[in-house]
Amino acid sequence: MGGQNIKLTIAGKDNLESGVHKAVIFDDALELVFSQNNDVIKTVSLAPDRASFYRTLEATKAKIKLVSNRLKIDDAELNYDVQSISTPQKLFYKCCLFVKLIFTMLIPVQWVIVFKHREDKKWRKIIPHSSVFQADPFVVFKDDKYFIFYEELKFEDYHGYLRAAELDIENGKLINDQIILKLEKHLSFPNVFEENDTFYMIPECADSNRIDLFECIDFPYNWQKKQTLIDNINAVDTTPLKSEDGNWYLFTSEIKDGAACDDELSIYKSADLFKQPFVKLYDEPVLSDVTNARMAGHFIKQNNEIIRVSQNCGKRYGHQLNFNRVLKIEGGYKEELINTIKPTQGALGFHTYNQANDIIVGDMEIPRFDFYSLKRFVGGNIRRFFESVKDTVIRTKD
Repeated sequence: MGGQNIKLTIAGKDNLESGVHKAVIFDDALELVFSQNNDVIKTVSLAPDRASFYRTLEATKAKIKLVSNRLKIDDAELNYDVQSISTPQKLFYKCCLFVKLIFTMLIPVQWVIVFKHREDKKWRKIIPHSSVFQADPFVVFKDDKYFIFYEELKFEDYHGYLRAAELDIENGKLINDQIILKLEKHLSFPNVFEENDTFYMIPECADSNRIDLFECIDFPYNWQKKQTLIDNINAVDTTPLKSEDGNWYLFTSEIKDGAACDDELSIYKSADLFKQPFVKLYDEPVLSDVTNARMAGHFIKQNNEIIRVSQNCGKRYGHQLNFNRVLKIEGGYKEELINTIKPTQGALGFHTYNQANDIIVGDMEIPRFDFYSLKRFVGGNIRRFFESVKDTVIRTKD
């Protein structure tokens, strides 16, 4: 930027390691602020790895490099301290991390589907067997029935697949459930929507490096791939929006070096869902903020307004929901935060929200203290703890 000095603060600190260590223990997100002559040029945020200072440090370096390249800032222009923090400081942070890890190791969790009537305040939980979690619900009201499309994942292999079921509102459970899509790649976020009296689905399958469109041949269980909407893209939770003038937009979070699955939002546009290619609306993401970027369900259209539902993944993955009023899509994307949903009823997370007719569905991450859950979760966290120790040893050697 013309040889000018650009100041960078990391979680409010001038020192890289100090900011990273502070964010891992204390901050809801790790914020990077680029400024010049006391004027902020760019603010971005990412999620700290709550189990590893080393992995958070590497992710922060990658984010700094990505943003610097976008702003055309040379390394020599960027001003921040890269010296190692003192041994007493490291010891303090490591002790804090140890205490947090021990505490979290004792709380096994499970994602479960929840629902309620539009006028109700309390959510009703549908709790599956402790060997699986169920999440990312989308709801369709058809033939006086509510159909739920959702991700199911077995903890033993951590491989997601998609199911459909009828919602038995009276008894608070899913019935007539079947697998509707299972691939070699992980699947989630079965984004089902209707166009021209036909139901379509855009599932999340980032591992395939594509965004695919599926068509329902026999509702609700029979689906087949119709076409690829965008190829050579690693993206999650893609959500379509059709404008009043007939244009289609895909809101999605792309994964690349310096950008995780939950801290950036990009928009693609096409004049036709089926015939025209989707082209990126802006060269850069419209949001680079882990507290608000990732999609969390369908757009809500009400009172001539468009509401974008998003995830806040700063404190932890899927921590809470945001409702954002979309003010402008083209000519510079703009939105404003109007409401949030925080975890309630003993839940630790809430990251999907959809509605149809009078029913709203979502998902909660809840504690689960049965024997299987304790064995599975504590065992997994012990492995995670030793991986964190290994990262620390590697970092110390470096």
